[in-house]
Amino acid sequence: REITVKGTVTGYNWTNPHVMIALDATQEGEGKGEKWNVGGPSTARMSGNGWDRNTLKAGDVITAIGYRFSDGSNVLRLEKIVMTDGKELFLYGSR
Repeated sequence: REITVKGTVTGYNWTNPHVMIALDATQEGEGKGEKWNVGGPSTARMSGNGWDRNTLKAGDVITAIGYRFSDGSNVLRLEKIVMTDGKELFLYGSR
């Protein structure tokens, strides 16, 4: 099931095979602080959707939407993020 995690970016690793974002976050409805790893596809695929190595920086607050790993760990397979200004950034084409 799709979940939403809002938090502050603490790391943005623009490398292959998967771009990774580290968040200090809270899961919607739970309110407690957690560390999350949010993963996207390759840099080539993300570049094709308008991302680059400067899209995010430490301190940015984002809302990450995607699918939690089935083992229950705080890892999210990212579908899109929403910036604080409301701008949506997709990973697999816009919807």
